[in-house]
Amino acid sequence: SGQLRILAITSEKRVQDLPDVPTVIELGYDVIFANWRGFFGAPGLPEEMATAYAELLEKMYDTPEWETVRSRNGWTNLYKPGSDFYNFLEKQEEIIGGLMRELGFL
Repeated sequence: SGQLRILAITSEKRVQDLPDVPTVIELGYDVIFANWRGFFGAPGLPEEMATAYAELLEKMYDTPEWETVRSRNGWTNLYKPGSDFYNFLEKQEEIIGGLMRELGFL
C-alpha cells in the first residue's frame, strides 16, 4: 500500500522477504532483538533427560520440515543450545531492560 516503510530489522541477519531492509547491526548498532522460542526444563530435571531433549531439538532444527515452518513464518534461525541460549537471554535482557529504562518504563 506504500503507507509504511520499514527502516531496519532487529534480527541478526536480513530476512528473505525483506532483502533491501538493513539490520540495525548494519546501521551501526550492536543490537539483536528477535522473536525467539525456548524450551525449558523443570528444576531437578535429570541431566541425561536434558541432554536427550537438547539432542532431539538439535535434530529437529536440522530438518526440512522445520526449515519450511521457519521460512513460512519469517523466523530467523536462532538455535542456541545450552549455555549459548542462556547467554543470548542475558544479552536480550540487557538490551531490552536498558531500552525500557531509557524510555522511562522501569
